[in-house]
Amino acid sequence: MHILVISPFLPHPPTWGFAKRVYHLLEVLSRSHSVSLLTYADDRDAQSIQALRAFCVDVHTVPTRPLRFGKRIAQLLSVVSTVSFQRRTTDDPQMQQKLDALTRGEPFDIIQVESSQMAGFRFDRRSVVVLDEHNIEYELYYRMYQSERSAARRLFSWLEYYKFKREEIASWHTVSGCVMSSQRELEILQALCPATPATVVPNAVDTDFFMPATESVDSDAIVFTGLMKYRPNVDAAIFFVRDILPRILATRPTAVFYIVGGEAPTEVTRLASTNVVVTGSVDDVRPYVHRAAVFAVPLRMGSGTRLKVLEGLSMGKAMVSTSLGCEGIDLTHGEHLLIADEAEAFADAVLDLMTKPEMAARLGVEGRRLMLGRYRWETVTGELEGFYRRLRSGAIESGSH
Repeated sequence: MHILVISPFLPHPPTWGFAKRVYHLLEVLSRSHSVSLLTYADDRDAQSIQALRAFCVDVHTVPTRPLRFGKRIAQLLSVVSTVSFQRRTTDDPQMQQKLDALTRGEPFDIIQVESSQMAGFRFDRRSVVVLDEHNIEYELYYRMYQSERSAARRLFSWLEYYKFKREEIASWHTVSGCVMSSQRELEILQALCPATPATVVPNAVDTDFFMPATESVDSDAIVFTGLMKYRPNVDAAIFFVRDILPRILATRPTAVFYIVGGEAPTEVTRLASTNVVVTGSVDDVRPYVHRAAVFAVPLRMGSGTRLKVLEGLSMGKAMVSTSLGCEGIDLTHGEHLLIADEAEAFADAVLDLMTKPEMAARLGVEGRRLMLGRYRWETVTGELEGFYRRLRSGAIESGSH
């Protein structure tokens, strides 16, 4: 099949969740199909574009459009617009022109649109248009509205939720089919848009790259990973340091919490202390994860499924997560990880794993086993290819999956 993938972000280097999903789907699809990528990029991205061309037939780019007055002013201006900030920042006439030029001749068999932020463009209707929903974006903004302490952030999040919900659901109606990252999100789509064919293609993990290590573990180390400019990760880091860590230190004063990830804002960097290490950007998160006794996922905002959870489990790490942090993944409390939502319960679960290495090891083994059996990129990409074939052949009727 000839496939065109259109993405709002250049998926290289694959160091954060969105980029990892796009990158790995591209790489595995390219083993059997002719795959091209269309994305935003700038002059600094030449090396990344070349890396993607190692397996893509071609990488087409449109110059990244800078926000004229900066992100905060752009967000403020978007408050009075009927269009969401998400759509305002991705809807570029140059992207539409490039898309039209690429699809003017022989049609692509599949046009895959990465996220509903990019679904506002006009697509070639001769092709099967598949929307890959990394998460339900409007749900993310509603959860941010519920959790934010700042009145200004709450207002912005609610307005984005209200506007983008309308835009996102409209996009579900216009495409040939939707791909969701979890069964829970598939059921939300089917309730709101039952006529659109849809399926689940979960996030996955490179189980050969994220492997358990034989090196010794620091029994005092707790790790949290992620792109730190992402608001749910910022909130999670603050929640852990302010509400969970003091309870752990009361019993284990030598514990150290490692916040591993780039582009940390000031509100994260100022958390650093004797018991909190903010690493900033690192070339490889694995040494920090290998060293840790516990992998913590204290997320209170977000949607979709978290690749950090899959990666930590693939490395055989003992994990404590909130319910939201691990939602959408087929995990069982006490078998693959421990789940706790309140600060006290979360701290108790971390302490349990720090002091009970046999329990930690057992959870790690079961988590790794699950990743190998269900959450490998080769497995989920095969499911995506099957969905393509059914859509192209007309084998999927409206509302089926």
